[in-house]
Amino acid sequence: MIRYWKLLFSLAVASVLLVGCGTKEHETTQAAKEEQTADDPKPSSDAPSSTEHSSSKEAKEQTSPTGKEEEQSTTKEEQSAASQPTVSLSYQEGKQTITKTATLQTSDNQHFSLYVLEGWTLDAEEPGADVLLHGDAFARIRLLSEGETNYEQLAQEHAQAVDANAARQQTNGLPKPFADAVWYTAQADGVTVHVIASAQPTPMLLTVHAPSNEDVLGAVLAMAATLQKQ
Repeated sequence: MIRYWKLLFSLAVASVLLVGCGTKEHETTQAAKEEQTADDPKPSSDAPSSTEHSSSKEAKEQTSPTGKEEEQSTTKEEQSAASQPTVSLSYQEGKQTITKTATLQTSDNQHFSLYVLEGWTLDAEEPGADVLLHGDAFARIRLLSEGETNYEQLAQEHAQAVDANAARQQTNGLPKPFADAVWYTAQADGVTVHVIASAQPTPMLLTVHAPSNEDVLGAVLAMAATLQKQ
């Protein structure tokens, strides 16, 4: 009987030991799995996907200012200006003879072309009038119609509108083709005004305004002499 109880006791102890080992082994395995899971790198939600990166790149390419169109436009303007014919014009400035490069320009306002000296610009002032500009000096060019042939009257009236004491000048010292023109000068507020009505190179009324200490008449006449109607 005693041997029977000992046998039962031994079996009970063995069962308890087996259950304990199984539990410990399960806990060890579970802990190992959790540790491995923690060590595995997780994909970051902040990292952009390949699709998002591609879309962002395309958006930047579409919205990023390249300046290529402006650069091409500027280049075309420079090439157009560089392709215009040029000549060397000589004129008197005081007692000096000046020679400078002039570039052919066209007025759409009165449909004529002429060579414009460097430092000067040609601009439309109003319908029927263009101006050559250089600092404080300017020269107004107005082509005359067939009925405007009284050059003496035209020059005198425009000059006397500036100064009642406007004086007529001798034109034999002017360069061709203005030797036969009518020329008046007037003074007002430190400005000298030259009014020249001429049939050559085409019927025109030329009015030159410049500070009294500046001599620009020679330069203006050199440019005006190249004028041709289109």
